[in-house]
Amino acid sequence: MKNRIAEIRKSKNMSQQQLADDIHTNRAYLSKVENGISTPSVKLGVQIAEVLGINVEDIFFTDSVRYERRCTKHSDKITASS
Repeated sequence: MKNRIAEIRKSKNMSQQQLADDIHTNRAYLSKVENGISTPSVKLGVQIAEVLGINVEDIFFTDSVRYERRCTKHSDKITASS
């Protein structure tokens, strides 16, 4: 599963070990998740999002899904202001 965990984690100057400790898992497993080799449980995905201070869908959805959501939000704003 594609994700942005490493990107977001690094932007917050957080090491893999720090994040792994905060979500109560080991660094090797977190590395597999970051690289799309393993898929975390929903519970772990929520924990990762909470620690990183970001929405789950902004971490785990593909670029095309995020793009579609942004377009929908943008068109809703245009409709509401018309």
